[in-house]
Amino acid sequence: MHAPMNWVDALLIAVVLLAIWAGWNRGFLAGSLGLFGWIASVCFGFVFYPFLAKIIERYVPSPGVWSAPLSLIIAITATRLLLSFIIDAILSAASVRVHRSAINHAAGMIPGFINGLILASILSALLFSLSISKDVADAARSSIVADNFVMPAEWLNEKLSPVFDKAVNRSMNKLTVEPESNEIVKLPFKTSDFIERSDLEAKMLEMVNKERRKAGLPSLAADSALRKVALAHSADMFKRGYFAHLTPEGANPFDRMREANVHFTLAGENLALAQTLSLAHEGLMNSEGHRENILRPGFGRIGIGILDGGRYGIMVSQEFRN
Repeated sequence: MHAPMNWVDALLIAVVLLAIWAGWNRGFLAGSLGLFGWIASVCFGFVFYPFLAKIIERYVPSPGVWSAPLSLIIAITATRLLLSFIIDAILSAASVRVHRSAINHAAGMIPGFINGLILASILSALLFSLSISKDVADAARSSIVADNFVMPAEWLNEKLSPVFDKAVNRSMNKLTVEPESNEIVKLPFKTSDFIERSDLEAKMLEMVNKERRKAGLPSLAADSALRKVALAHSADMFKRGYFAHLTPEGANPFDRMREANVHFTLAGENLALAQTLSLAHEGLMNSEGHRENILRPGFGRIGIGILDGGRYGIMVSQEFRN
């Protein structure tokens, strides 16, 4: 059963409806040409910003990490300005009758709707990314509508991150570390304000087993002993503000399993920190090492520990054994 709609759902729906209304007012000709102008400008910007960045780095003193973002912004803006002259010329050539026709206004809702979806995706990305307040983050993550925009928003984030990552700290939308890696990521927060999410654990188990069935592998059985290990590690990372397979004392997943009297001959661990369950699962499946753990034929049991840290996201630990 789905949760009731909240104010984030209402906001996103309102954005789409307002965009449709704006599309009606502008008409199909102006709306579609304007939408084409922005799409063409963005595509042109992504294609040519690396060349512009090299020019800026050569002639502008010390642009540093801002050369790529600056180049992308300049390329998009310059292209949009150039296209605006062409679009204005086309619109001026059309008769007043065409602009005022009922068909033109009605058809204008189509590009208006597309604009609304784009704006709603961007707004969803901002709501998921920015830790404005616990209430805002909780509302965004429980939003039915925002959840449908999370994948397009993540796609946009992945396209923009190579350009802006070095200039600004990337938002904590999705974070993973490779299995058996000794990398320790220091989180910009610590919190003891979290709750167990057994409902999300059950859903993630379904997601994992669905991936295994698609690969022709048997499903993994839920393991309560491994779940305790997973929950303990998720809690420790939240409380001490780190993200890693190794604890600050150097204990690895196998050490933590042995300490909990969990016996195994083959074991592994996946970790994810994300704003939603779908983002966490997508991040793990798109990572070669994590995907190998999920699809490893030798594993037969899994313990999933998920803690909900509110605006900080959900901390996911997956523990595997034979």
